[in-house]
Order: sequence, then structure tokens, then C-alpha cells
Amino acid sequence: MTMAGRFDELRSLIPPEIYGAFNPNDKTNLAPYRLLHFVVFAFFVVRLLPREWPGLEWPIFRPAIKCGQQSLEVFCVGIFLSFAAHFVLVEISGAVWMQVMVSTVGILMMSALAYYRSWSKNADKAPTKIKPIVAAAG
Repeated sequence: MTMAGRFDELRSLIPPEIYGAFNPNDKTNLAPYRLLHFVVFAFFVVRLLPREWPGLEWPIFRPAIKCGQQSLEVFCVGIFLSFAAHFVLVEISGAVWMQVMVSTVGILMMSALAYYRSWSKNADKAPTKIKPIVAAAG
């Protein structure tokens, strides 16, 4: 559908009623078909990926799991980082290597934030050791 919006040859192959349901195809607004695509993808992942799959314990997935546990903080910082990344790509360079570098740095920063917030919450919950008051014998 995205390609049909750019190429008239592809658009002519799609019935106007179907193409009209998917137009305008922008990423700014959450169109129903984009939400449906996400729901179908999530459904298949949940149904086909067993909960006990040993791959979920791989170290490469730990940052993603930690970011999911601290999702609000990661989301908020991600919004700020997206503006910073846009600024860097527009003002400095939009080359592919720069896009890869900006994305990698953003992922690392959000992962570091998730690990920090997890540590901080655990430190706040840790019970403080209260020293008993010993009466001085006099």
C-alpha cells in the first residue's frame, strides 16, 4: 500500500475502495490498519513463541527486557532523543552511517537509563539497617 501511493502503476492494480481505506498513508496519525497490523503481529508472537523458550534468556535480550520493565521512563527519554537525533541528522549529516550511529547511540542511552532506573528503584526499596540503641551501663 505504501508503494502504491508512490507509483501509479501499482495503484492501478488495487481497487479504489481498498486503496481509499488505506489513504492517506502517513506515519503521523495512527490509522486503523496500522493498529490492526500491530495487533495481528502481537497475536502471532504470543501464540507461536512459547513462554519457556530458552532464547528469551539470552543476554542479547536483557536490555530489551529491562527497557520493557521501565517503559515509561524509556518512552519519555526516547521522545527527547528522537528530536536530538533529528537535529543531528538534519544539521550534521543524513548519511546512512550517521543514521546507524545515531540509532545505536539512542538504543544504548535508553538501555543505560533503564538499567539505572531499575537500580535506583531497587535501592529505594532496600530496607535500611537500623542500629539498635545500646543503653550505656553507668
